[in-house]
Amino acid sequence: MYHVQDYENNKENRMEIKTRLIKEDDYIMTEWSGGKTTQIFIYPEGSNYKELNFKFRLSSATVELEKSEFTKLEGVNRFITSLDNGLKLTHNHKKYINLKPFEVYEFDGGIDTTSYGMARDFNLMLRDGVEGQLESIYIDKECLIVEEVPSDFKEVFYFIYACDNEVYVDIKEDTKPISPFQTLLVRSNNNILNLKLRSEKPVNILIAKIYI
Repeated sequence: MYHVQDYENNKENRMEIKTRLIKEDDYIMTEWSGGKTTQIFIYPEGSNYKELNFKFRLSSATVELEKSEFTKLEGVNRFITSLDNGLKLTHNHKKYINLKPFEVYEFDGGIDTTSYGMARDFNLMLRDGVEGQLESIYIDKECLIVEEVPSDFKEVFYFIYACDNEVYVDIKEDTKPISPFQTLLVRSNNNILNLKLRSEKPVNILIAKIYI
């Protein structure tokens, strides 16, 4: 029989945090009908985006046409934000959404979606019942993040994308620098994840959180 203290110690031993810096050389670039898309991460690794056998995918794309049609992705929940210019989206030409840079919008990837305006965007795609979200934050010096992982999930994938200036991420006693356009993956099965984000200059940061 476990004593409470023994159980807590054993639980603590099972907890771990893994980090991985994903650089631009690690990204995979392909073309889509409206420009170029850069795959930052796909899970499970080795999954095929076109075959829709992934659980989640993180990517950035250029929209090089004034008007473009998004690829329909049945069963995929999508988050999108622009990294530079404004974007106007419409679903079935019934509703128009005007997105400012770093404003995040969530929508069903299986419906007809048309985009107006040329920009570079950032995307999070979720499927197969996976839950998560994409957030945009702006910091001028530092920001403390405390993430509580719901008990019914085993693991959290935390992606931090530096948009325009270098960012430093403090995790326990370690510091991870992220250069512009790089992505830091923090993977944890802890119930609570504490991160401190610092920058010497004002910076826009995108954070994608996925629960498995």
